[in-house]
Amino acid sequence: MKLATTRRITPSVLLTAALLALSPAAIAVPPEKGDPVPDLGPFDLPAGEACEDFPLRIEGTDSNATVRIFKDKKGEVVRILQTGRGYTLTYTNLLTLESVTIRPTGSNRRIVENADGTFTVTDTGTAGIILFPGDTPEGPSSTQYYGRLVYTLAADGSTFESLDTTGTSRDICAELA
Repeated sequence: MKLATTRRITPSVLLTAALLALSPAAIAVPPEKGDPVPDLGPFDLPAGEACEDFPLRIEGTDSNATVRIFKDKKGEVVRILQTGRGYTLTYTNLLTLESVTIRPTGSNRRIVENADGTFTVTDTGTAGIILFPGDTPEGPSSTQYYGRLVYTLAADGSTFESLDTTGTSRDICAELA
């Protein structure tokens, strides 16, 4: 299974791949190192999608994330772990060309496929999240979080169904308005 990335382009979701979370005891073969994490974007989002009043460009560079892919005896992916320094993210207001660049510290991501086909994602460290209209909580919003996030994605992997955070956050739209 793969998560859709056609609508959801946040750094927290773009790297999410097919997962079925199992305990380490259920893993039958050693993990293999995946491909390097590619740069992200740039992606231009129209006004009203990521920020209410202006179009926003998002670009991610210089990640040194390590991805480990765990497979069962049949060769099926059962878990993917991502750790390391995430993207240096640059958010740009395309009306004023003012930008904010955020250099991350470390981050970890764990993704679990739930019995109903939804995905629960736990991020620790730094993460940029864009909520679109139709998400829960309702967007548009673009926020940089520092701390712990737990969110649920719909089975298509592109719609937020819930978001819980601890730590601090920066409202990117307010900073660039």
